[in-house]
Amino acid sequence: MRAILAAVSMFQAVITGDCLLCEQCFALHTSSCSGIITQCPPDVTHCVAGLENSTLGTHVILTAFKDCLEPSQKAACGRELSFNPPAGNLWTNSRCCDSDFCNSGDVKVPPPDNTPNGYICEGCTSDQSAQLCTETEDVQCTGKQNTCGTFKGTVSRPGEAGGEYTFKGCTTQDFCKFGIFNLASTQTHDYGLKCFPALKV
Repeated sequence: MRAILAAVSMFQAVITGDCLLCEQCFALHTSSCSGIITQCPPDVTHCVAGLENSTLGTHVILTAFKDCLEPSQKAACGRELSFNPPAGNLWTNSRCCDSDFCNSGDVKVPPPDNTPNGYICEGCTSDQSAQLCTETEDVQCTGKQNTCGTFKGTVSRPGEAGGEYTFKGCTTQDFCKFGIFNLASTQTHDYGLKCFPALKV
């Protein structure tokens, strides 16, 4: 069936122009997904495949995704974006490629680096509250996290209604630059994000 869909998509590309063909899928609670071959818009030059992990308490939502890459998201390709407050974690990584069907098959991205790196940040989590959390604790940063972040806004996790949250914790510099705009699964609205250097201990 997928071979037939690919053939139809290739035929359409021949008729309508030389547009990139990428696999498109989105699946929760899994590290892989497969879907349809889609013809990308003319300004798209890359396909993307990636994983996103959103953890709050003991509730983990792992998402696999593949799609045509929005040109505005190209800068985040291959970068690990993570934010780590107490009792939570948000992590995503993706790979991008520039040929037809190149994002097909298994989703292959480096796993999260959970090795402590000697940096710490003030951390706290406030669930369903628009007020900044005040009961704080030290959070040990890991991997490439050398930045502290404070987030306040509305968060919508997959399959859940949006709620007001505030978080403080360790983050990567790339998350501060690209993260909020490059999440495939978790959505944020009416938010504020401030970042500053972590403390080396």
